[in-house]
Amino acid sequence: MSRALDQHTDKYHEAAVAEGIRRMFHALQGVQPFMPLLPLVVVLGMWGWVDHRLLGVWLLAAVSVPVLRFALVHAYFADASAEGASARRWAQRIAWTALWDGVVWGAAGVLFFLPDSVPHQVLMVTMVVGIPAGSVFVTSYWPQVQYAFAIPAVGLMALKLMSVGSPAWLGLGIGMWVYLVILYQIMRRAHRAALDAILLRFENLDLIEQLREQKEAAEQANIAKSKFLAAASHDLRQPLHALTLFTTALQERGSRSTDQGIVESIRRCVSALDDLFQSLLDISRLDAGIVEASPAHFKLRPLIERLAHEYAPQASARKVRLDWECADLVAYSDPALVERIMLNLLSNAIRYTDNGRIKIDVTPVRDSIAIGVTDTGVGIPYDKQEEVFHEFVQLQNPERDRTKGLGLGLAIVRRLANLLGCRVELRSRPGEGSRFIFEIPVGDEQALAQSPSQSRFALTNHLAGKTIIVIEDEAEVREGTRVLLEGWGCSVIAAEELTGALAQLEETGDYPDIVIADYRLREGVTGAEVIERLQAIYGASLPGLIITGDTAPERLQEAQASGYQLMHKPVQPAKLRTLLNKLLTGPLQPDPVAS
Repeated sequence: MSRALDQHTDKYHEAAVAEGIRRMFHALQGVQPFMPLLPLVVVLGMWGWVDHRLLGVWLLAAVSVPVLRFALVHAYFADASAEGASARRWAQRIAWTALWDGVVWGAAGVLFFLPDSVPHQVLMVTMVVGIPAGSVFVTSYWPQVQYAFAIPAVGLMALKLMSVGSPAWLGLGIGMWVYLVILYQIMRRAHRAALDAILLRFENLDLIEQLREQKEAAEQANIAKSKFLAAASHDLRQPLHALTLFTTALQERGSRSTDQGIVESIRRCVSALDDLFQSLLDISRLDAGIVEASPAHFKLRPLIERLAHEYAPQASARKVRLDWECADLVAYSDPALVERIMLNLLSNAIRYTDNGRIKIDVTPVRDSIAIGVTDTGVGIPYDKQEEVFHEFVQLQNPERDRTKGLGLGLAIVRRLANLLGCRVELRSRPGEGSRFIFEIPVGDEQALAQSPSQSRFALTNHLAGKTIIVIEDEAEVREGTRVLLEGWGCSVIAAEELTGALAQLEETGDYPDIVIADYRLREGVTGAEVIERLQAIYGASLPGLIITGDTAPERLQEAQASGYQLMHKPVQPAKLRTLLNKLLTGPLQPDPVAS
């Protein structure tokens, strides 16, 4: 009769049948209180034409049906197990009441037949035909109820009309049988539509549940991936950080020229690894939300000029001409984030351009400044231009050449642009090159402030003779840091935990000048807690620096929230030396971008 009834293996079949029966009972619950009114109307219409005792007996029989049905409806809703076979039994009980009701109304058509009174016959035909027609919606969920009523009710009255002998009554009787056939067809279609609607609802709910489960699975997989990358990154950064420190210390000590060549090769390999880890770290820091834009008024020309000079050797090595054009414009944005966007765009352009040209152009556009990087490289197909902004996507690097990065540069560019409230636009054609453009607000020349970066290379060496505490639970990293700092003339107290450092300080009688601590130490202790305890002993002015190999967003947020200067392994010794000098000359504001 319907898809649900034809396909018994359908996993929704029983649930759909039970839901249809529930809806039928719900509809009956609303109409049953009014059903006794119909036999009352018939009795009132026939009063004076039919024997009162007959009317009374019929009225009792007719009213008993809605009363019994009312009780069944309440019992059904009280039955918590009305599912599957149990639901079918409840529907069959309603069908039996419908059969009794049909017999009662069919008997009325026979017993109250008044051939000489057309109004009375119109009343009876209207009741017997109208009741099943009006209940199509209610009984469409279980058609047996409709058939149980309509066949005896309409059939008995049709037989009575056909037996009178008059052609008119005969025609009316035949018409009522035709009506039964039409009603049957209507019921089949109504039942199919009702059950299909329920099946569709179940399928949609099931689809929603599947989508929810898949979404949860994807989120769990993403969380697992992030945890794995964070753990792997942390574990790999530790030896890489130690290797960086040892290599720099060895290089600074000086040795034979042949040894220096080997050391330089090691340094280049370490630098390449550092660049790869830095890209992963940038993504983690941006996703963790610890990088915040600090807009300021600044001149663009010095920034563009410096970047062009820095990248000119790399471009020249690939036989690429790097041009730039920038008027003396003032912008209002975060200069560090703008610089990082430019760094990534230039690196990307140089990687994918050979024997060509790259141009940086800066153009005022109404209340903003458009910064563009154009290359004559391989270009990007139109259908791939959105994909290149996703993580780990490299269209022209199937062999995964590490010199072409990880495929994170443009993903970082988009995140940084979103952080600045601007949009990166890409125009490209395969074989012709690409052009990346982003806009930042125009600044106010009157509000220009001296850039702190102007004096960053003018620092003198304040490290000689200073006592630095190093708290690091990795022996190789701890030893590498000690060797490097001692090479800079520092006195180093190196320990894997606070108690060891305090014991050494008590033995030497030294007063610490700076504390360097790994963020994640043994037994759940953090570097921030170690620094706080040392500041409680030696004064709150004791500078503290946290160095971490964690890239998990929650760890980065915790470390950033500590308020101490934060650097990420592997640390470049030159950056470490510069920051330590700054810490010795005065307090600094934590800078999650510069580290």
